Amino acid sequence: MKCRLSTLALGALIWGAVLPHAVAFSEGRGFSPAEIGTPARFLSRAPHSLRPQAVRGAGPKNNLEGLPAAGLKPRPSISAVRNAVYAAPPGQQPDPSDIQDIEAQGEHHRLETVYGPVHVWRPADYDARTAGIVIYIHGYYTTLDQTWSEDHLAEQFEASGRNATFIAPQSPGANSDEVKWKSLDVLLRTVDDRVPLGLPSGPVVVVGHSGAFRTILCWLDDPRVRDVILLDGLYHGQREFRYWLRGQGGGNPHRMVLVASMTSRQSNRLARNVPGAVRRSNIPEEFSGFTRQQVRARLLYMHSQYEHSDIISSGKVIPVVLQLTPLKRLAPPPPSPVETLHHRASSTGR
Repeated sequence: MKCRLSTLALGALIWGAVLPHAVAFSEGRGFSPAEIGTPARFLSRAPHSLRPQAVRGAGPKNNLEGLPAAGLKPRPSISAVRNAVYAAPPGQQPDPSDIQDIEAQGEHHRLETVYGPVHVWRPADYDARTAGIVIYIHGYYTTLDQTWSEDHLAEQFEASGRNATFIAPQSPGANSDEVKWKSLDVLLRTVDDRVPLGLPSGPVVVVGHSGAFRTILCWLDDPRVRDVILLDGLYHGQREFRYWLRGQGGGNPHRMVLVASMTSRQSNRLARNVPGAVRRSNIPEEFSGFTRQQVRARLLYMHSQYEHSDIISSGKVIPVVLQLTPLKRLAPPPPSPVETLHHRASSTGR
């Protein structure tokens, strides 16, 4: 698989997807298509939803109404955690490259590697015996630490209810950036060596937003990659994904979920060329909104009612689409002693 595309080619692909939105916006605001000009010229005049969020904190706040109350609790920033680490008494300081804390009621690690930071998160009721692995790859115009905090990824992973180790590595932030983790095996071995208990042996699910497609294309030859969720990121690689979908991973068919807003044209084309592909006109609010055919489809293409950035920041997409994967559901927590006593008292009529 090709991991490299020229900056010019990538720019043309992504601007080709943005251009229809640029024309629609310009017509509504009195601009002619000729006035749109270059991507930079248009984006400087476009609404926030169509701009690359180089400084995402300056934009609208995320809408997290779909997440549990725990997801709305403020948490310390990476810098605050680091300050706490360095303020610890001598001899009690952990390795500053491995920051561990509790986030979204789960275990969180931030690892420093030669390819940049890697966040690792596990839910509170994690069971290594049945767990799988989710790798989330961020898109352009952000950094890993920024999207981890601002898009509340740990809370979204928790809301999915999946029993998995969630891994988020640093990824290219622009066309000119090289793919950092060209080998999935290197990433997994790095995490396995640095995180307590190591990694589970369950299914590997790869989730990527926007420019993440470049990293995913590098990993399609790895037999562990059987499930791919691409969130508005089919700017390139239709041929490679179509070929990959024909294959089998360990006897199981490869499966792909496509969510598209700006990449609807490319996603539609791929769906037309994959036998048995299933389309859906929106993303349901809950997993129960999917039909049996959609759940079992080798390729499920959903047109998103959310805009490009909102797909990952709204909290309404990632938790739902992760439930389409073969990852096991988290077991419910055991009842507390008080609940057990109350149940016994109720059953005896007291």
